[in-house]
Amino acid sequence: MDHLSEVLKSCFPDSKIASEIAVKRKKCTSVVKNVIGDFQKDYLENIIKSNKFSVLVDESTDISATKTMCIIIRIPLENIIGFASDGCNVMMGSQNSVASRFQENLPGIFIFKCICHSMHLCASEACKKLPRRCEDLARNIYGFFKLSSKRQAQYLEFQVITNTKIHKILHPSQTRWLSLLSVVNRLLEQWNSLKLFFTQKWLEEKTVAAELIYRELHDGFIKLYLLFLQWILPKFIKLNEYFQSTDSKLVELDERIRVTYTELLMCYMQRDHVQQSNISSIVPDDTRYFLPQMYLGVKIMMETQKPGIAVKKEELKEFYSRCRDFLVTGCKEIKKRYDFSDDLLQLLKYLSPEEAVSNETRNVCPSILPLLQKLPRIVNNADEFQKIDDEWRMLPVVNKLSLYQINLQKTDEFWLKIRDGTNLKALASFALNVLCLPHSNADCERIFSEVNNIKTRLRNQLITPTINGALLAKQAIRNNNNCTQFQVPNEMIHKMKNKNLNTPEAEVLENLQNLYGEE
Repeated sequence: MDHLSEVLKSCFPDSKIASEIAVKRKKCTSVVKNVIGDFQKDYLENIIKSNKFSVLVDESTDISATKTMCIIIRIPLENIIGFASDGCNVMMGSQNSVASRFQENLPGIFIFKCICHSMHLCASEACKKLPRRCEDLARNIYGFFKLSSKRQAQYLEFQVITNTKIHKILHPSQTRWLSLLSVVNRLLEQWNSLKLFFTQKWLEEKTVAAELIYRELHDGFIKLYLLFLQWILPKFIKLNEYFQSTDSKLVELDERIRVTYTELLMCYMQRDHVQQSNISSIVPDDTRYFLPQMYLGVKIMMETQKPGIAVKKEELKEFYSRCRDFLVTGCKEIKKRYDFSDDLLQLLKYLSPEEAVSNETRNVCPSILPLLQKLPRIVNNADEFQKIDDEWRMLPVVNKLSLYQINLQKTDEFWLKIRDGTNLKALASFALNVLCLPHSNADCERIFSEVNNIKTRLRNQLITPTINGALLAKQAIRNNNNCTQFQVPNEMIHKMKNKNLNTPEAEVLENLQNLYGEE
């Protein structure tokens, strides 16, 4: 910004407007923070004051001395209907946590542990049941190539010889266990070329590192474990990715988790027991219902038929035992983190477009009163209950007869069309408020990703108020499609005053103290 105004003057010497531009870094910061950002903040405050909403909280991943988090503004507490966070004790503990404070002060609030964090933890605990050698192999191979361009160039020749895709070896994350799948896929993709490369390296160099990797690559059971991970991890990841969506997925949450949980159970437990029992009553480690032979995917079945593997009975027994432990642990962790007996989440499925307009649904759920009673912070008046319930019973008829046919689409868009296109406004408003309940904490993570994109190594001295202003300004522009189509509201223009464009001396001093300390 220190150069842009001068560049514009030289580009358009005949423009009176360009000649009068006087915006440098300091004023630009003030415009972003005190004009665009402040306007967006006021806009959000006005929305929250008159609409139901949920609170999502997460801590910053920034390792600087100044800690940040997605924070709260002063609003009417009666509008808060839900709270979501990860499962740490300070957020979700039973004693003196954020969740317990909410429950104490806002009775009936919907508290939900982020399903994405939960599935990540389930996979993390389950992976501990497998040999650590698999992860060590991935780290050792990555470390062998990491700092040597010569080795990378040599390995390229082996990729060409074996007709393998020219891809780099990936590094397994220390904390994100579900990212392990991409590492596993890459190792299996490069398996033949890696075996050939490290066979030659060990014969030539006789180094400990090359020998260790060589021996692991020629261990057929290491490959078996990797094939198992390649088959099982997508079942966790697909569920995780689905609920990271910015669209409201709450009405589908219960069914999706039940399907995944049931699929995992049927891999090692008797199918009749799983299907005929109440899912909340199934004990994942009840050995009475274990299958004599688990199902671990087609690739495992084909690999174990090979002579070099089939003859090793003891190693095979240990392999199946560890895989069963993985599945049992995964199911136990899911059951621990998700309450299958919670009928609120089961009732929410009736708000999906397919269920809402179905006459068959009215045979199962003739009244929506049970759901209304579960959400007292949205509606708690008997007259309102009756009005919403009457509209619920009429929805299939109205949708069938109305010339304004409501298409089955995204849940929120469906209820918006019901609200605007029919006279069932009370029901539609209730459903839209329900869709404000949180299903994951992914939006907080996205905010921190945006912070990392703003506070780069070249701009590492940006202070928190400036970053906050940039985030709000970005959101304001995004709400108007993009920067090229952004229409400046009159209210924003009115904020272009000297008091907003000139940083007060006290604020300058505070910013310097934040950066360099009291001295």
